Amino acid sequence: MRLKWMRQTSRSGLIAAIVTRVTVKGISMEEALVVSLPHYSVNPEALSQLERKRILRDARDGLKRIEETRRGGTGRRRMRG
Repeated sequence: MRLKWMRQTSRSGLIAAIVTRVTVKGISMEEALVVSLPHYSVNPEALSQLERKRILRDARDGLKRIEETRRGGTGRRRMRG
């Protein structure tokens, strides 16, 4: 059986939820995936290992992007004028 998302944007919503839970609650990505997946898919037990790996990779990229943005904004302030 194939994994069925609730909406067309559920995959990106799941990735955002994982990143948020890892950042705010400080839990691991695997735990965040297990907690978040039932909210975005009809049959979470049908998640394949390949799709799990892709989702976690995309979530890692999201965390990395947030860290780079956070570091980039604190170094110096922009001059207005």
